[in-house]
Amino acid sequence: MNLKQLINKSTYGTIGYIASEDDLTRMEQYLLYNLEVLKEYKNIIVATNYGGDFKTQNTEIWKKYFPNCIILDSPVNRGHNFGTADLDNLVFDYCKNNNIKWLCKGANDILLQPKLFDIKIKKADFYYMNGFSFETVYYSKFDSKILDKNHFTPQTNFYFINVSKTDYLTNKEYLSETYSYVKTLSDYNNKPWEFISKWSCEDFLAECVKRNNLDKHHLLEGDLYEQLFKLISTNQIGDPSHKNIVIQGICHFQFPSEPVLEINLDI
Repeated sequence: MNLKQLINKSTYGTIGYIASEDDLTRMEQYLLYNLEVLKEYKNIIVATNYGGDFKTQNTEIWKKYFPNCIILDSPVNRGHNFGTADLDNLVFDYCKNNNIKWLCKGANDILLQPKLFDIKIKKADFYYMNGFSFETVYYSKFDSKILDKNHFTPQTNFYFINVSKTDYLTNKEYLSETYSYVKTLSDYNNKPWEFISKWSCEDFLAECVKRNNLDKHHLLEGDLYEQLFKLISTNQIGDPSHKNIVIQGICHFQFPSEPVLEINLDI
């Protein structure tokens, strides 16, 4: 089976933060770039929190291209990490409450190229890309097999999950409790994982997969995975989220003004 077959039966859920006209412009540019791929999904869910009055404009842009898309506006914005976890829950809960079986979770800063359609996959409940950095490679003794065996940090900006086989994504009470806690810290730096063990959206997703005993399949296998491993090792890349690396048509394009690296099976 290839990834396009899974895409055709999935709903795409994207999240984002809009705080300016520039954010809206960039979001629409990314949307247009992704259009050929996005049209292959059953439907689109858009979850957003805001730093200004941009709800109407955001809705109009998405509805222009996808009239039937679902718009979910968060009533609060608790900052980059807590706000991201809130939006992840918003999309996930909508799928649970509306009997949507397959969710492809994305983000507004993800670029998608049609070549991703040809990625070969096996039957599973969860499809993901493992996040790792040069530090992870180092502690895995520069051995990709050791890393793959001992390191499970699924990226939250592009994955597929069978929602019908899960209970929930992230405990909302825990999010509120930990949010209240970090607000009391005078030296809080917007990095909750430096103050609370295992606090990250990647950890929450990994825990969901483990808690529900989901069969998982790594989207990056064989030569493609080895290329990424070598790229991270050679360039000593410290960010585990693979920003600005195009991986077989999938790119977490967070820095538009910075260079892009690319790996494919056909090069």
